[in-house]
Amino acid sequence: MRSLWQVSVALIGAFSLSVYAQSVTVLATRGDVQVEQTGGTWVRASAGMKLSEQQKIKLGPQSYAALVFAGNKTRELRQPGTYVLGQLLSQRASAEDNPYAARYTGYVLNQAIASGAGRASGRTLGAVTRSTMAPAPRTPAQSAFYPEKIVFSWDRVPGSEGYILEVLDEAGNVIHSQEVPADQTSADLAVGAKLKPGPCYYWRISTRRYASLHSNNTCFRVLSSDRAAALKKEEEALRRSVDLQSALGQALLGAFYEQNGLYGYAWQAYNQAATLEPDADGYVALRDGLGQRAAQQASAAPVKE
Repeated sequence: MRSLWQVSVALIGAFSLSVYAQSVTVLATRGDVQVEQTGGTWVRASAGMKLSEQQKIKLGPQSYAALVFAGNKTRELRQPGTYVLGQLLSQRASAEDNPYAARYTGYVLNQAIASGAGRASGRTLGAVTRSTMAPAPRTPAQSAFYPEKIVFSWDRVPGSEGYILEVLDEAGNVIHSQEVPADQTSADLAVGAKLKPGPCYYWRISTRRYASLHSNNTCFRVLSSDRAAALKKEEEALRRSVDLQSALGQALLGAFYEQNGLYGYAWQAYNQAATLEPDADGYVALRDGLGQRAAQQASAAPVKE
């Protein structure tokens, strides 16, 4: 069976061939971003739009655009003005242009398209759950984690006095419980390093007020030390290659996590990208489509341990 990376490469190759004359893809936009069409007319740009390097793009005040070029090179535009797309590549190279980071740019592009970038996601940053319901998990099922850092995220419940996070073993027995303050919607698992690699553990979340009303049990796994060490080495190289203060850099980091089944970390990275550019539709789509993509991937192949 081909790996997810091989599939992603094949998709990018097919994508590139089909849009040879349209070698630029809009990954994310915010504010007044327009592209020039044949005849000199201008239309609003949207995530997923395919353009040619001969076209122009125009940004109004306080606007933003993230673009992916052939070869998976990227550019983020923040300054108002009109740009010829092809000329952007001759300007100062982006930190994400290096071959290592480019490996994940194509993956981000495909996931953004698969998530429906440019369409309403149905979820919003800082989404809430009704106070009489169990918190809704944001960390996808089948997430893999480094042994020393297991982190879960969920939707905020208004009026909550705090949360109770529980971990269960394969038999459904509660083996750990910890309280989380009301102003937090994520938590590091305090005993993560004590869990063994391999088995499917479960986590669930409830409010302190309705402690018996839990979310569904959600499976997660701990990576073996060898697998974790190999991924950490790759992650460190990527972190040195990208600007993690930018939304695009966080999206590339999220792509690394997602591609390797580290969905809990991926959600946090995509959420950070959406936080840095809260009105850019592409990053929100990446974050909010992660659960569905993870479920599809989990049904196709097991998470590496």
